[in-house]
Amino acid sequence: MLTPEDIEFMKKTRKEIVSHREHPVTLFYALDGETDPITGEPIGGGHGEIYTNAVVTEIASQSQVDRYLSNGIEVEKGDIWFSVNIDSVTAEYPHLNIVNYEGRDYTILARDKKGIGERNRVEMVGRLET
Repeated sequence: MLTPEDIEFMKKTRKEIVSHREHPVTLFYALDGETDPITGEPIGGGHGEIYTNAVVTEIASQSQVDRYLSNGIEVEKGDIWFSVNIDSVTAEYPHLNIVNYEGRDYTILARDKKGIGERNRVEMVGRLET
């Protein structure tokens, strides 16, 4: 059985587990704007930015095929899977839509909160924008 002490231990050691495996990324999220009262179109808004680190896996290195299904998401060569600390994205989580990794923008296709006993990270899949 998982105890509160076990959960706290896992939370503390996560930093050690991901050390030297993280890369800098910039996450973009949609900012709420106003709605035009006549047309209903959004006015203003834009994007906010979060500078953080992520453990990144390039899908091309994982697959011998051009595309496959992973947890209901069609994944293609060139996509990335990445994991960030949940504390760095908690408030903006529902609005995350783009990640910049190594100078390239990826559209976020899926995002899930993960962790054993307590949520400690967000795992996302990104598709290279063309």
